[in-house]
Amino acid sequence: MVVAAVAFFLMRQMGVAWLQPPLDLSSTRVEISQSDLFTPDVLRKGATHIENDASFMRGCAIDRISYDEPGIVGERGSNTYGTSVTFEMAYTCNTFSAQTTAMSSSGSYEYLLQYAPDKSVDGTGWVTVSHGNG
Repeated sequence: MVVAAVAFFLMRQMGVAWLQPPLDLSSTRVEISQSDLFTPDVLRKGATHIENDASFMRGCAIDRISYDEPGIVGERGSNTYGTSVTFEMAYTCNTFSAQTTAMSSSGSYEYLLQYAPDKSVDGTGWVTVSHGNG
């Protein structure tokens, strides 16, 4: 009886998302262009931040995370605090949960990230400003 009550409570609080596989990152391609704004390592940490931020997408996979800084001629990478840049994340979903039901089975999101190491909660140095359909 107690087990059934606990199971019912968990289902009401969490839905069935906990039964779905976690976000699949096994085939994620990270494509980073040269940058006058950031070093390659800092930009890769931006991709890691997006992977962390999208962990709610159970039953889905991130196919690609890309950063392109058009018009760049050299690689200086100043890593200036407070600078905001846009990444693109492409995904596919095989199953849906309450958190992903409004998403299409494949698509992309644009992530506006700000480089702010003292505000970053996941240790990457990045903070999500916003994200939406790309």
